[in-house]
Amino acid sequence: FQWLRHFEVHLPFVATLTIHFPVPGKRLVIMNAASPVSKHKTRLLVPIARNFDTHLPVEDVHAFNLRVFEEDRAMVEAQRPEYLPLDPLLEVHIPADRSSIAYRRGLRSQGYSDFFLR
Repeated sequence: FQWLRHFEVHLPFVATLTIHFPVPGKRLVIMNAASPVSKHKTRLLVPIARNFDTHLPVEDVHAFNLRVFEEDRAMVEAQRPEYLPLDPLLEVHIPADRSSIAYRRGLRSQGYSDFFLR
């Protein structure tokens, strides 16, 4: 059972994950749209769309994704993005970091400095 995941970044603040399931045509799309409200606070909008199980309550999908976000909350809120370099050579990476590296390179290509915030 393998899923094909397609991740797109729309700089500077939107990313879309499309999951293609083994059943032909079955897809789930999750968009993350960040809306900075201050230097240290961001509102995250997460529209979710699916073309399967449409007879099931959409609240079930929202509840599942909320559990996933809650698992990451402590780690995300402990980060200090103002200290994260945009240059990928300044950190050691693992394969799971590919999307983060692409995002940082994209920010640099748009003229952001080595550090996103100061």
